[in-house]
Amino acid sequence: MEIRETQIEDVLVNAPILTKKILNLDDEPRLIGRQMQIPSGRLDMLYTYKSRFLLIELKAVSFQKKFLQQVLDYKQDLIEYQNNGKLLNGEIEPFLLCPSLTKEEKHFGRNQGVSCLDYNPEEVLKYFYENLRPVASFVKIKPIDIGIWNLHLINKFIYHLSNTKNLKSLQATVGGSTKTLYNKLKFATELRLIEWEPNTEHISLSELGEKYVEGRDTTYPEGLSEQQADIIKKFVIQNPFESSVILGIASVVEATFALSKNIYPVPMNQLCEYFTYHSGKVFDWQTTKAKYSATRMYSNYAVDLGLLAKTEQSVYLTPEGFKFTIQMQLHKSLRLIDSLVVN
Repeated sequence: MEIRETQIEDVLVNAPILTKKILNLDDEPRLIGRQMQIPSGRLDMLYTYKSRFLLIELKAVSFQKKFLQQVLDYKQDLIEYQNNGKLLNGEIEPFLLCPSLTKEEKHFGRNQGVSCLDYNPEEVLKYFYENLRPVASFVKIKPIDIGIWNLHLINKFIYHLSNTKNLKSLQATVGGSTKTLYNKLKFATELRLIEWEPNTEHISLSELGEKYVEGRDTTYPEGLSEQQADIIKKFVIQNPFESSVILGIASVVEATFALSKNIYPVPMNQLCEYFTYHSGKVFDWQTTKAKYSATRMYSNYAVDLGLLAKTEQSVYLTPEGFKFTIQMQLHKSLRLIDSLVVN
């Protein structure tokens, strides 16, 4: 694999459990230094483990004998630090990590006093993708089909929550089937407008939900007011990974923006295909009908918010949609950077 050593190092310093596995340890080591400037060069990583130090030199290329001398020089520098009172006393165990090693190379290193261990860069990157935040959140959160075709369809029961916090009482007031009510509850929860745990009776408006209710148009309460649309838009922009529905709204606008670089207006059939891939739903929305239904649903939400406009065949970005995309991409980037702790 062609990769810079620092990228493998980034993963290891943030995943001690992975370092533990590679070094064949009983417990996770504790990092005390990375890229330490010492007399003979820069030491990649220095860990403490039980009563000893683990000196690790990481390579992303095949084994070379000169690497052993580099490791031994680092060890000697640390011993000098210990002799001069600059580092606590303790055994220093040196390691050389390479993507692949032969038995002869491992044996040669052991004779030189260095533990030579191999690791798989592909497994390291896979671990990073599947386990380290925020990538894990980015991968796991995907749009879902709840069966609600427009945002304003939840307004009636949302407004009743100002008067009741009991699910049965709410159902008696708004009517409809249990399944329909559940879908609306799930949808409102995804939008973070209500606070409700499945299979419980207690239900209430969230702080965002209270603002949403206050922003309704009293002359046309069934519809979505401009103020309500702004409340949802701002929340989506600032919290793009908050839930499956919120990410779906952000993604359908983002997908339209990306496709508009090739053809405009964006053909609906192209958006259906691209939105499916962009959302990570290739194995869930396999039929043309499933792709169309999901794309139509989320594009409806975007139209409700004033971010898109569409006909049966084409999808357009509105001025607000362009602005939204740029702001949302910025917030997504900031959220990812803030969550990804790399030294």
